[in-house]
Amino acid sequence: MDKRLALMAQRGLTLPELTRKEIRKTGIFCRATLQVVYQQQCRQWALRGEESGGAVASIGHYVGFCGVDGQPLAWMQRVQNFMPNGVHAVLIGPEFCRVELYRYENTYDVLITRHSLSGPQGARPHVESGIVFFRRAGTLATELWGKDSAFRGGALPRFLKRNGEDELPPEAFIDSLLKITEAVCCLGCKHAHLLEFGSAASRRELQVTA
Repeated sequence: MDKRLALMAQRGLTLPELTRKEIRKTGIFCRATLQVVYQQQCRQWALRGEESGGAVASIGHYVGFCGVDGQPLAWMQRVQNFMPNGVHAVLIGPEFCRVELYRYENTYDVLITRHSLSGPQGARPHVESGIVFFRRAGTLATELWGKDSAFRGGALPRFLKRNGEDELPPEAFIDSLLKITEAVCCLGCKHAHLLEFGSAASRRELQVTA
């Protein structure tokens, strides 16, 4: 993997600075960065990620998470905020996949990456990251944020190879891609689209009132 792709696997989609400025102007807050955290009670290291993002009519940007097998995961902490298009939930675990999607009108960029911890016993580990699926300039004519909102959850962008043939995502991640496609078309988003409610032992709820 070349340096550009390796950096993207770690940090998330690379977008031009002008694009990032425009996203900030809309008020969409989307953080793809992962953290290594230490859990004192069980004396182990873990990965921490924040499901975040949302959409306005012209732009959507969202980061969510699923298992390495593509199956849904339960959040550790739910975040409810007065401001939309921000952090929705927190995930902590030893390994998982990050799913990121950026939309400008009907054009989509997608990045699915797998993350785990690696290192000698007792020492602070480092994050092993790899790309599962990455394509730019996918298209979806359906306006899921507007007149075609009834189709949310059932439509995917179409991604093409350089030769014009379809580039199909791994089958195990189709459900996550359907959910995150809905997320980048969710205007004023205030809820998690990928992480789900789990057992009381596996999550804590946090309400942010200001």
